[in-house]
Amino acid sequence: MMSAMKRRLALLALAGLLAAPAEARLGQTLSQLKEKLGKPATQARKDTYLWSFESRGGQLSYAVIFNAKGESISETLRPVGFAEFSSETVQGFIGMQTELLRESKTLHAVRPGEHYRFGGREMVCSEEQGILLDEPNGVLIVWTRSATPSVAAVRPEAMK
Repeated sequence: MMSAMKRRLALLALAGLLAAPAEARLGQTLSQLKEKLGKPATQARKDTYLWSFESRGGQLSYAVIFNAKGESISETLRPVGFAEFSSETVQGFIGMQTELLRESKTLHAVRPGEHYRFGGREMVCSEEQGILLDEPNGVLIVWTRSATPSVAAVRPEAMK
């Protein structure tokens, strides 16, 4: 069982409140995530695990989908109920997911109304979305700023 201190540190890292290197990112295995975030709160499906964290603004849910090789291909952070979903929390998540892409010359923002292709699909960035795309490196990050906000990082295989 994870100690209260370890759980708190995992939450702080996940929420982007520490200046430490990335804690969780696409491509990691379930055992790597368990080591960093503790035991998942639940297993939603055979390939999907959920962690729950208490933040200063309320409860956050972290859902991770794994491929057949056991690598994460989709990671989504969202507030639960009326919890606050601060820009600081979202930026922390984005920072974790883009840690290995800092030197990428193909990572770019997609503007609202702009068409883009990822995972074999043609899509359009909506006004409620903030999107970072690095198609050659297989990373799409979507920050949805709506009544039901979330931020997600996905690999192309998660789009199938």
